[in-house]
Amino acid sequence: MFFVTKFLYQRAGLLYRKSTGFTLLVALAMCTGTQAQVAPPPPVSILASDTYAYSILRPTLDSPGQRFVKFFTEGEWYFSFGTNKEYFAPTDIHISQPNLNSDFTVHNVHGHDEFDIGEFASGDLFGPQYNIRIGRFINKKWAIELSFDHTKYTSTSNQIANVSGIVNGVPANGNQVLSDSYFRWQLHNGANHLMVNAVYREPLYGELNESLSLAFIGKAGVGIMVPHVDNTIMGNSNNVGQKTLANAIGIHNGWWQFGGVTTGLEAGLRFVVWKPVYIEVTDKLAYASMWSLPVYGGTASQSLWMNEVIFSVGYTFDGTKSR
Repeated sequence: MFFVTKFLYQRAGLLYRKSTGFTLLVALAMCTGTQAQVAPPPPVSILASDTYAYSILRPTLDSPGQRFVKFFTEGEWYFSFGTNKEYFAPTDIHISQPNLNSDFTVHNVHGHDEFDIGEFASGDLFGPQYNIRIGRFINKKWAIELSFDHTKYTSTSNQIANVSGIVNGVPANGNQVLSDSYFRWQLHNGANHLMVNAVYREPLYGELNESLSLAFIGKAGVGIMVPHVDNTIMGNSNNVGQKTLANAIGIHNGWWQFGGVTTGLEAGLRFVVWKPVYIEVTDKLAYASMWSLPVYGGTASQSLWMNEVIFSVGYTFDGTKSR
């Protein structure tokens, strides 16, 4: 027995010098004629495997779905409602009435708005001239905004304007008194600007969007015109139908029409009275080009330059997570 044991130690020492400790154990097991027992892997619980599978299958925070949800639940949002006062540059209005053999332009028409803040006091929020803004800041200074400006345009009664072209088959080129029966032009319900704006904010006093802070606001945007046209041309009034849901909006008919495009620049001040409430005063310069506006027996087109002074009250919302 002594010689067998000595032999095994000699063999083990030789193998140890030539290999790792793991190889030594294998050699000893072979020499003694026994089989090494390999411990089975630890059991994997069903719960652990399910959790692992869920971690693979669940959407990551960077997935499009998660980013879409986070856009609305996080970040700084704001909403405002206000009123406006408008000033219009003289404008040319082109009238085409094929059924009446008329195709003429009324030049340098003067117009005005219908500002009446007293209507708000009566509880009619959407009868007067009003403005709606909703936006989201993508960082501390830049935001994207959807705006709706309900403006109103009325041609000044009894002004004198040049009329040129063909009127009832007869050439015309001279001054005319624009009485309400001869030429009345109204965009009362209204000359609506629906726009998407890029917004820039620069702090002037205090920390941005905190109580008693003041910031400069600048905006630039483009959009579409959605006018409601009410007019009388040479004694003939247009008829766009009743103000009903079925007749609400259209391209060539309806109470409102998709009637053109608009673009504008806006600048002013935003004062956070007591977060989250703020007031905003801005001045906006806008240009609108409208066409296919309904008149009796045909259509009209008009380009309109407008200066708009806007006063709004707003509310900010910082989202579910602080920025």
